[in-house]
Order: sequence, then C-alpha cells, then structure tokens
Amino acid sequence: MHLPGQPEAVVGQRASAVAGRSGGSKGAVALDQWRGLALILVLISHGFFFTDRVNGAGRVGVNLFFFISGILVYRSLIKETGGGWDLTRSFWWRRLRRLYPALIAYVLTMLVAVIFLQRLPGQPPPSDLSSYVRTLPWALGYAINYHPGPPMALGHLWSLACEMQFYFLAPLIFLLGGKSSAQRIAVFGGVTVVLMGLGLIYPLHVKHYEAAKYHFEIAVWPMMFGFFCEHVKRWFTWIPMKLVRIFHGAGVFALLLSLVMMLFGMQMKKLVIATGSAALFPCFLAYLAGLPFPGAVGRMLAWSGERTYSIYLWQQPFTLCDFLPATWHPAGAAVSVLVGAIWFRIFEKPFLSVNRQHHLADYKATVK
Repeated sequence: MHLPGQPEAVVGQRASAVAGRSGGSKGAVALDQWRGLALILVLISHGFFFTDRVNGAGRVGVNLFFFISGILVYRSLIKETGGGWDLTRSFWWRRLRRLYPALIAYVLTMLVAVIFLQRLPGQPPPSDLSSYVRTLPWALGYAINYHPGPPMALGHLWSLACEMQFYFLAPLIFLLGGKSSAQRIAVFGGVTVVLMGLGLIYPLHVKHYEAAKYHFEIAVWPMMFGFFCEHVKRWFTWIPMKLVRIFHGAGVFALLLSLVMMLFGMQMKKLVIATGSAALFPCFLAYLAGLPFPGAVGRMLAWSGERTYSIYLWQQPFTLCDFLPATWHPAGAAVSVLVGAIWFRIFEKPFLSVNRQHHLADYKATVK
C-alpha cells in the first residue's frame, strides 16, 4: 500500500518485491483469495443451475482459476535449478504427487456410491454403473474433456484434465523459450495469442460450440495467459498505486456486472463470460501489488482458495448429478465445502510442498 510520503515511483518496486515473495506474502494470499472467489462462482453456478439464472458464472470461475494456475506454473518453473529433462521430470512428478491422490480417492469413492445412487429415480443419462466404469480410464488418464458424454459424477473433471494437459506441456514451452528475454516473449507470447484466438473466437463462429467447449485448445487460454503475464510482470509493476486501485476497482465492478447480467437468462451467457473475463486483470494487480481482501471475507476466501481442488471434486455429486432434489442443490453446494475440507486434510495436505505447508500455516496473520 502507498504509505504517506512515499514516492509513487517506488510503489512499483514494492509491488515487484511483494510478487516475488513466497509463503505468507500478501501477493500470495491475494491469489488464494481470488482462487477462492473462483470456487464460489462455480458453487453458485452449480448450486443454482436449476433456476436457469446463473448461466456463465461457472465458466468465469474456471477461467479465473486457470489464469491463477498459469501464474503459479510459471513461478514453479522459473524456480527450478535443473534444466532439460531434469526440470521436466521434476515438474511432472510434483504435480502428479500433489493432485493424483485426491483424484484417485474421489473416483474410487464415487464408484462405490454409484452402485447405490444409480437406483434413484430421475437420474440424468448416463448415471449407471457400467457407464461410470467405462469412463474411468478417461478420468484417471486426464482425457475426460474429450469424452463425448461422461457420467455427471465425472463430467466436471474436464477442467482438471485441461490443467494436467497444460502441466504436461508447460515445461516444454518453458524450455522452448530458451534463456533470452526476446525469445521467451516471442515463444510464450505466440502460444498465448494462438490459444486466446481459439478460445475467444471459436464460440463466436462455430454453431456447435457446446460440443467442443471443454477441449484443451478451446478452454486453456487463461492458463497460458497467466503464464505469459507472470513472465512479463515487470511491465506492470511500475503502474502508480493510485492507478492500480482504480483498475482493480473497475475490474471488480466488471465482474459484479457480469453476475447481474446472468440473471437475465441463457441468452446472456456469452456476454457474461466475456465481461467476467475482465476479472483476470484485478486478480493480477492484487497479486502484484499485494492487495488482499481484508477482514473476515478475506480470510474466508483465502481458506476456500487453499481447499479449492478438493471442494471442486465434491461439489458436483451434491449439485448437478441430481442425486439430491434440485431445490436442495444450494445446500448441497454448501455441504461440498465441508466434505472438500475433510478431503483436503486427508488427501491433499500431506502432499503439499514444504513452502506451501508453511504458507497454509501462517496466511491468517497476513489478512487482518
């Protein structure tokens, strides 16, 4: 924050320092909070889907989460001391070790649950056990985003598949960028432009957009955009703090505006997603300048952000799968937060890196 008597010119230096810290820095907490906000958008979208007045909110949340993941992927790669195959192997192993246990546990638990839940009346197709079993290789192989019609209990794993596919390619893109700044900007920027072009233009020119909206090449552009933004963050760190706050507020307003537009029904969905994409900018500024949300709301968002993965795994069985009556889905979304928190403690927390565990322990002190 800009202190009295502090020249505006040094604000950028401070923002750069904040963004470079790990652990309990305000920039890291801000990212956790925005990731928690992304989760809340998904919970609203799925919990109130039956009202037909939340169309687009879920995709806004996923795009925001992808953007943050792209930032963190670049930060992870730039810290690697090795190169070539050593860097790639180390990155892949850490991601699998961090994410796979919770996924396997979810898939197997739901396998047992589907044996009983498939008998409930009014289940959407395909909700039977045989369909679930046939889809397991797609889910466990992170390819379900290309499955033509997965069971609802596995369908939401499309976003995790996109993420893991990006994790597979990210170290290769990073190495292709070489060591010079010009080459990296050309490579990272070129890949970003291509993916953003596919992701932003495709929905406007393809009639059967719904059939491919979960495909990697269409959906993953926010991750590559976050990756690129993190590489060139020095371009943003000299923005005066007064302008940072103005841009931050304008971006938050655009996000709120998109949530108002979604109340007008399905015809507003694409506009909601487009307007909600403006949330990427205040998220990035909050991270760079160390501007976390304060108070109880900030602590709640940060707590949710730490547990987003496990909560996201479990929100679908309590909402869109229709195992519960539709009017119970909002309560089901809330229950998934509790179940996800337990899942996080058992299947995620033991596999966190040492730095991440330290951050989890002390972030509360950062948000007053």
